[in-house]
Parts: sequence; structure tokens; C-alpha cells
Amino acid sequence: MHSSKDRLIEIVRIIKKYNLIKKATPENLRLAIEELGPTFIKLGQILASRDDVIPKEYCDELSHLRNKVKPMDYDKVLEILDREYEGKTNEIFKEIEEVPIGSASIAEVHKALLMDGSEVVVKIQRDNIYELMAMDVKLLKSIVDLLKIDKIFDSVFNFKEIIDEMFETAKEEMNFLIEASHTLEFYEKNKDVLYIRSPRVYNDFTTSKVLVMEYMDGIKINDFETLKQAGYDLDEIGKKLAVNYVKQALGDGYFHADPHTENLKIKGGKIVYLDFGMMGRLSVRDRELLNKCISAILKDDVTEISHILLSFGKTRGNIDHMTLKNDIKRVLDKNKSQEFSNINVKDFMNDFLMMLSNNHISLPKDVTMLMRGIIVIEGVLRVISPSINLIEIFGYYMKPGYKFDENNLKELLQKGVQSSRDLVYLPNEALSFLKGINSGELRFNIEINDSKHQMRNLEQLVHLCLITILDVAYILGTSLIVMQSDEKLPFIFYIYLIFGGICTVWIFYKMVTSKFKNRRR
Repeated sequence: MHSSKDRLIEIVRIIKKYNLIKKATPENLRLAIEELGPTFIKLGQILASRDDVIPKEYCDELSHLRNKVKPMDYDKVLEILDREYEGKTNEIFKEIEEVPIGSASIAEVHKALLMDGSEVVVKIQRDNIYELMAMDVKLLKSIVDLLKIDKIFDSVFNFKEIIDEMFETAKEEMNFLIEASHTLEFYEKNKDVLYIRSPRVYNDFTTSKVLVMEYMDGIKINDFETLKQAGYDLDEIGKKLAVNYVKQALGDGYFHADPHTENLKIKGGKIVYLDFGMMGRLSVRDRELLNKCISAILKDDVTEISHILLSFGKTRGNIDHMTLKNDIKRVLDKNKSQEFSNINVKDFMNDFLMMLSNNHISLPKDVTMLMRGIIVIEGVLRVISPSINLIEIFGYYMKPGYKFDENNLKELLQKGVQSSRDLVYLPNEALSFLKGINSGELRFNIEINDSKHQMRNLEQLVHLCLITILDVAYILGTSLIVMQSDEKLPFIFYIYLIFGGICTVWIFYKMVTSKFKNRRR
């Protein structure tokens, strides 16, 4: 294990090796990231979905990071297994294939046979991965501070937040007992869906650094020729994949956060999900707000969307509500003239994330994970069945009384979108009011140009209205006195007459002076 100084020297050496300062081509960047190791690979995977931040050709190249991590030496694999099983590896496995079937930034996967002949896959965590990533994170944050990168990119994204998010996610992925529980929970929530499968976990042989699961062969979901030869309908696969993913997010509130093609297979007429290291969870409140937000997007209701986003996310500093609404409108208008089937969900999501960042609003981590999951699975759907659009299916799923059922797929994709309007949360105005009280920042927001001048005008208008009301009251009062008096007018009549006259003269005076001032401007 290197020291921080040695690691920094190694990072600088790799940057120079691939000439990233003078000529950072997409391929050079990817090769450098692969050599830099797991921390940078994870960051690269996050940036691969952010073509709102870096050019598309770089995103396309970084997307290949997922499957191109150099595997460990086989002797190192056996060493780690012996350490975890206290030297009893040979008593558990009859055979372990030397060449891994997958090699990722945190772990690699080998096919194996248990002593009873069961075919399994063994996921083995890379040695010292936590210590290496912790060191890299510390170095990256120091570099961000030294070069003031956050100040440069503040209007686009917060680089430190991306580093922290990556490390928190990675730490959870490093505990394979958590992944084992994720796999079991996913199975429980989808066991009644006849066309979804997930592997069995062998808990007796699973530790925090070694995960043993049922081997799931099958056809990769993007191997179209083999699927067609096997008699599969690609449109049907796409529809079922889309509907089930929406059901995971909005129905279960528990969804696969990394549904790329390597984690999806077709076996025995079922869609098989693999790799449950990244799972997202939405609370009931989050799902209700998300439902409302999607409904408002479909209805082009900018005000509703802005209220929900402010209720949903965390804000940094004061929010310019008018700018926020204008930015939301711009994102919606960009796709307004297009049919649902033609909307590029990836571009829409990236535009939305960019808009939130520009307005200093950050959504909950799991909501951001869902948005990225949607981007990934939309990419899968685009190549399997381009006519399917996730936004449309999300909208239909929110219909009142809708119940997920694999038999209603045809109805789901043929009928129009109808959003529910049930009161699942406080009205937006009340919610914003209570939120202001809770944060100690309750204020009236009047968002108009030259706000100080307009506030003075508003105050004058209020004063004139009050005087006018009093004047009308005096005139009515004097009229009633005259009508009810037979002969001599009472003393109070003269008081009313004087006050009424003063108010009338004052109103006319303010009107004339106001008009004169406006002309001078």
C-alpha cells in the first residue's frame, strides 16, 4: 500500500504519460482513468452520464470504463478467498475458473462450482480497496481546494459533492453483506412478477468481501440476433422492462440503480437482473412528490414544478424564484413540440439536472440515483424498442387506482396519460409557508424588476386605497345624515364634511403629483 505522497507522484506520472494536460483526447482520458484505478473509474462512470458537463464524445468513451478494468492475478484471488474462509476455500469450492467473467472497479466475478455441484459466481473484493479509495478521495479534495475547481464549476456542479457521493456509494458497495440483503429484498418485491428473476444468494458462503450467488446464464439483453433466433420479441422485452422499472421506482420505492446491459439477461422467458451493489430507495413522501412532479411536467405546469422542487430538494442560499421558473419553462419548451416517442429522455434529464444545479437546488441522493437509472435504462430501451418512452409510462402509472399487473401492458402503453389530483400532500403554498417558518426565513417574495422602486409604488397604492375607502365612508356618512335630518343639520355633519373634503383634496393631490413624477421619468 502506497503512502499519500507516493500515490500523488503516481497520479502525476499517469497524467503525464497520457498527456492529459496538453492533449486530453477521449481515449487518452479513459486509458488514464483505468490506470489510475477504482476511485477514478467510479468518478468516470458518474461523469459518463453528464454530457451536460463534458462533451458527448468524452461521455461515450467513459461509458466503456464499466467493463475494462484490469483483473487481479489469480494467485491474489485465491489469497483473498483463503483469508476470508480461514484457509477452507478448497472445502467450499470444487472448482474456480481462473479467468473472471467480469472485472469492475471494486470487485471481479469468477464462475465456480460448489462441492455439491451447484454452479455459482463468486464476487471477490479487490485487496485494500477501501484504503486506496479513502486516500484518493482525500487527495482529490486537496486538489479541488488548491486549484479552486469548485469556484470555477460552481454554476455547473459541485465537484466535492460528486466525490463524496461517489465514496459513500462505493463504501456501501464494498460491504457485500449489504448487497446480499439488497438481492433478497429485490427478489421479495418482484417474486410475483412472472417475467422477472434475480439470483439466489448463498448466505453460508457470503462475507463482507466475498459474495456467492447462483450462476445465471442466459442471453445478454443487447444480443439482438441471438434473442431473435431464440424466438424472443424485442418489443415485448422492452415493454416489460420499462413497466417493471417504473413499478420498482413508484410502486415499490426500491429500484435497481445501475440497470445497464451487463446487468440484464434473458433466461427462460424472464428478464434477469444482476449486480445489486447499487440500489435506490424512495420514501412514501418522495414518491408522492415525484408523482406530482412528473404529473406537473406532463401538464406543463411551471409553477407547480417549482413549488415541488423547492419542497423536494435542498437549497444553497437565496433562490431567485422567477429565474427558477424561467429555467424550468425553457427546459419544458425545448421538448414541447415533440411527440413523447421522440423525446430524448437522457437529454431531458441532463437538462433538468443542469437547471437544478444552476439554481443551487440539490435533490435527495436516491432521487438523483433514480434519474441516472432512468437515463441508463432509457439507453437500453432505445436500442431494444425505440418506440417505448419511459416518461409516458411514468405518467400512466400515476393514474388513480392503477395497479401493476403484467397482463395490462397493452393497456398501459396504448392509453393516454392521466394524472391524479388527489391530495397526497399539503397544497404547495401552505407547504412553502410552513417550510419558511421552519427555516426561520419566512418572507414575502415579490419578484419584479427594480423591486425597491416597485415596493414604494405598492406602498403608495395601498395608502391611496385606504384614504379612498375612508373618503367614501365619509361621503356616505354625510349623505345619510342629510337624508335623516328634517331641519337643522347636526354638528357631526360638519365634521364629516371637513374630513371628507380633506381626503378628497389629498387624493387629487397625490394623483396629480404621481402623474407629474411619472412624466419626469
